[in-house]
Amino acid sequence: MSQEKFDQIDYYKKFYEVWEKTMYEAFEMWSKSPLLNKSESGGNDETIDFDPSSHYKKFYETWERTMSEALEMWLKSPLFASSAGKIMERSSELKKYLDEVMEKSLKNMHFPTKGDIDKILASLNNLEAKINDLGDKVDEINKAGRSSTKRSSTR
Repeated sequence: MSQEKFDQIDYYKKFYEVWEKTMYEAFEMWSKSPLLNKSESGGNDETIDFDPSSHYKKFYETWERTMSEALEMWLKSPLFASSAGKIMERSSELKKYLDEVMEKSLKNMHFPTKGDIDKILASLNNLEAKINDLGDKVDEINKAGRSSTKRSSTR
């Protein structure tokens, strides 16, 4: 984030102007709908050719185009970045708190906790490594015993 001073009041004024422009353009376009102006048109043939889905599509495109300006402005602001950082920080604090509550709850119910399971897993890994080492030593002893019996039988 840059070291420039961020003027929040000016930012919100600009953001409101973009939002106001968005709403004005969208409502202006929507107000031109022949369905809304049925009484004014006197039921002439314009309403017969009117396609509500294409009119709504135009309304949506106008809204999307103008709102994207407002959202882009908001997402690029230092205010948004600092708020997002605070949310992430608070989320990690909440997760840590919930982990502690869960561990205490499991201990009170006499269930193993994550820490307990990790200790058991570490012990199992150590046992597996020792068994593998013993198996290798047994294989070496067997090979040495076979080679000594072959040498004595060939004499």
